[in-house]
Amino acid sequence: MFTDGTNAVREVQSEEELQTLIQSSGDPGKIRIWVFSTSEWVTYTEFSKRSVAKVVPLKKTVNNEEKNKVPPANSKPAKKSYAGLTKLIIALVTGLTIFLIYNFTRIKWSTTTPLEIIAPRPVNVPLMNVDSLIQFIEYTRGQKLDRVTSTNLRIRNTWPDRLQLQLKSDRDTSQAGTKFYNISITIDNSTGYNIDNAVVELTNWKKGEVNKTDTLRFDYVGYAAPAKQSVPGEYRGDSLSVSFLELRSKAFNFCYAAGKESNYGNLNDRWFCKE
Repeated sequence: MFTDGTNAVREVQSEEELQTLIQSSGDPGKIRIWVFSTSEWVTYTEFSKRSVAKVVPLKKTVNNEEKNKVPPANSKPAKKSYAGLTKLIIALVTGLTIFLIYNFTRIKWSTTTPLEIIAPRPVNVPLMNVDSLIQFIEYTRGQKLDRVTSTNLRIRNTWPDRLQLQLKSDRDTSQAGTKFYNISITIDNSTGYNIDNAVVELTNWKKGEVNKTDTLRFDYVGYAAPAKQSVPGEYRGDSLSVSFLELRSKAFNFCYAAGKESNYGNLNDRWFCKE
């Protein structure tokens, strides 16, 4: 075998081939020749001293035992191929990795107590002393209000105490937040009059900000039994809230809008609705 430290180890088959490789080497000092009889690498100078005959006896084939004794110069020993075993190991590692990722990253929900909330009093409907309002109107007009007008006036200005808006929901919690489902919204009307229509806003909150809003419309809300609607799907976030957007009842001339101070202009009776 022959190497000059630059190219790979070469196996030569004759004296002529060996001499050709020696002559083509740029630096004879780096030449190393494997001597099979002594099982060692020698320099070109040492090889020339030992060589008496011009023919370098080389074996055309080398058995496995001799190959294992040869330490290839300036090269790494060849690695055995374990393709089948390697594929199996890769498959097992990949499967284990996927299982661990799924197990540790999937959301694990746990059921907690149901949510039950009642809509707070709208900010544009402050508490009012209706008796004082009636006395003021009667004094201004110089006449006493009839019973129906007085009753309707009381209902229109105290309606948040007579129309209770409630939300109920099942909920599950996890590290990702809260999941709300089986949501129902109920309006309990104790005014004694029918409400022709009501528009309700459902708000989903996340990190103190509105994440999603939906509206529901009740076309009729009687006073004999609460009106109820179910909300399909689920909401994810931190909390839910519910509020009235609009209300209307012809029975006692009542109109409410969340974004308005008055529907008619009479601030003494701001929720009076003139048909």
